[in-house]
Amino acid sequence: MKKININQWKRKQTFDFYKNMDIPRYQVTVDLDVSGFYAYVKKNKLSFYFSFMWLVLKELNQIENFKYRFIEGEPYIFDVVSPSFTDKVEDGDTFKIVNTPYIDDIHKFQESAIKKSNDQGNVFINLDDEVRQDLVYITTFPWAKFTHASHPTNLDSKDAIPRIGWAKFEKIGHQMMMPFTIEVHHAFVDGFHVGKLINAIENTLKEY
Repeated sequence: MKKININQWKRKQTFDFYKNMDIPRYQVTVDLDVSGFYAYVKKNKLSFYFSFMWLVLKELNQIENFKYRFIEGEPYIFDVVSPSFTDKVEDGDTFKIVNTPYIDDIHKFQESAIKKSNDQGNVFINLDDEVRQDLVYITTFPWAKFTHASHPTNLDSKDAIPRIGWAKFEKIGHQMMMPFTIEVHHAFVDGFHVGKLINAIENTLKEY
């Protein structure tokens, strides 16, 4: 983690403009073609949820804007950010929030995420761990397709943790399309950076 020198930062004017707005976060939703990646995941007996989570974090960690956070009101950048994800509990009717470290290897990441979830049991959230800022909030809505989604939040202009989610696949011809949504803080992330991330995810999906 490193503090940003605001006076030498190329984002200073953008940062100052957006940082204190009541609602400084904005959201973008797109459809992604996950056909090849889905086939790869199933062939290798992996979880699509954790595999796609890994892919998103892999690309997101390549773009520094998604790793900026407020610490005591000042901008900092983290070397790596990790997922804080929703997962079902045993009764199947409720969920929990689990934090797990990002790992470069897809298989090791899945093993680690599943172990963290299993170790947490039915505890809804570890509040001591949730105060961390080096997180990305991840969720999924596998029951239906959406064209827009919002996330629970406090009206805190210094909450810069990205929110990411995806929904039910829809088969269109030979393609398997999946809604993908991301919410970010405009003091740190512009539309250019969101587009860069989405394009990187799309290009990686095409490799499978």
